[in-house]
Amino acid sequence: MKHKQKKKRKKNNRIKKTGMAPGMFLFTGEQKTDKTTFQVINFDENEIEENSFDNIEAALAKVDQTHKTSWLNIDGLHETDNIKRVVEHFNLHKLSGEDILSIGQRPKLDDYEHYVHIVAKMFSVNNEEIEDEQVTIIFADRLLITFQEKQGDVFNGVRERLFDAVGQIRTRKSDYLAYALLDSIVDNYFITIEHFGDLIEELEIELLEDPSDEILPRLHEVRRQASYLRRSVFPLRETVSRFEKLELPYMFKETKFFIRDLHDHTVQVIETVTVFKDAVGGLLDLYMSSVSNRMNNVMKVLTIVSTIFIPLTFIAGVYGMNFGNMPELQYKYGYHITMIAMAVLTLLMIFYFKRKKWL
Repeated sequence: MKHKQKKKRKKNNRIKKTGMAPGMFLFTGEQKTDKTTFQVINFDENEIEENSFDNIEAALAKVDQTHKTSWLNIDGLHETDNIKRVVEHFNLHKLSGEDILSIGQRPKLDDYEHYVHIVAKMFSVNNEEIEDEQVTIIFADRLLITFQEKQGDVFNGVRERLFDAVGQIRTRKSDYLAYALLDSIVDNYFITIEHFGDLIEELEIELLEDPSDEILPRLHEVRRQASYLRRSVFPLRETVSRFEKLELPYMFKETKFFIRDLHDHTVQVIETVTVFKDAVGGLLDLYMSSVSNRMNNVMKVLTIVSTIFIPLTFIAGVYGMNFGNMPELQYKYGYHITMIAMAVLTLLMIFYFKRKKWL
């Protein structure tokens, strides 16, 4: 029920957006944090500095006063004035502002020449539930901005590499940082689909052991999640492919080799998700087959019982007729003979059914 309410709320926000001029700042998602927070990381090959702010002006001032590469991370999109201020400050296109606040988009990449706008889906597993969040990455020369719906993400590994100066990330620019963030998102897909695979395996075992009626809603929910996961991941292949083909002054050739590897990982994720989606369809077929077999067994038992009682009912019907000239009715042992005949007939039929392996 909670999921249905959330979908309805998003739908109503999109209805409000209908007919409005392009580039309007309207948040179409669900508020997932109380207050918008801002984190700024300025770094170069020799130094790195991190600061957190509660207001956008202080964060923008921190970005402006440095000549290093800056990563501005914004958690919380419901305060649209902050997003509008960022768009205006960095001279972003108004359509970028609209896309940042429009939750539920498919992954994509837009090239605005002086900056690149990337939209991706970030998945995480929380208390055995798969949660999703839209992440927007905007990068330009020595600047990268990430917009997230709430606090908490899958970028901790990137932050640790920045502060520990592991690998090449401190010696590279914003294009490599954008690659690293996308790579973290895709790597986390493997964790999500691994959890998804475990869930499918549990359902399969439960189906084989005890295909109860309660499992059907769970199967439909898993199929819905598999379809949503595939729809969210599949367009990312095109996004990464366009990322690799960018020809911009702040897009370096060395980074494209890493993006090519990211593309391979994305294809692998898509193939795995497709396999799992087909597996869920197979589980639904298995459930329907189990239910059908169980129904067939019940009908077989009922048919056998009915077949056994048909001749017995016939005998009882014949000797239940009230004709005066039926000599068997006056016979002393007629009742006993009739009951014995009915019992023998029943045993013979049961023996025949078992010989045919119908029982």
